[in-house]
Amino acid sequence: PLGKYPPLINDISFWLPSETYCENDFYDLARTIGGDLIEKVVLVDEFTHPKTKKVSHCYRIIYRHPERTLTQDEVHRIHQAIEESAVRELGVEGRF
Repeated sequence: PLGKYPPLINDISFWLPSETYCENDFYDLARTIGGDLIEKVVLVDEFTHPKTKKVSHCYRIIYRHPERTLTQDEVHRIHQAIEESAVRELGVEGRF
C-alpha cells in the first residue's frame, strides 16, 4: 500500500469525440483538477458499440489523502469537476 489511509475509488466513462482524442489529455485534466489527492488514473475498459461504432473509455480514479481519510462527499465534488471539465474541454459525451 502507498499510504496508511484508505483509498476511495471512482470510475468515469464516456464516449470519445473522434480520432483526435488522446488518453494523456484526460490524465492531465484529472491530475490538474484532483492534484495530490489522485493517486492513480488507469484505463480499465474500452468498448466499441457494434452498431454506431462509437468508442467508450472507462477510467478508474483512485483518490487518497496522505495525511487523513477522505470522505466520499469530498471526492464526489472533485470527481464531478473532472466529469464536467472532460465534457467541456475534451468534447467527450458523458456516460455518468
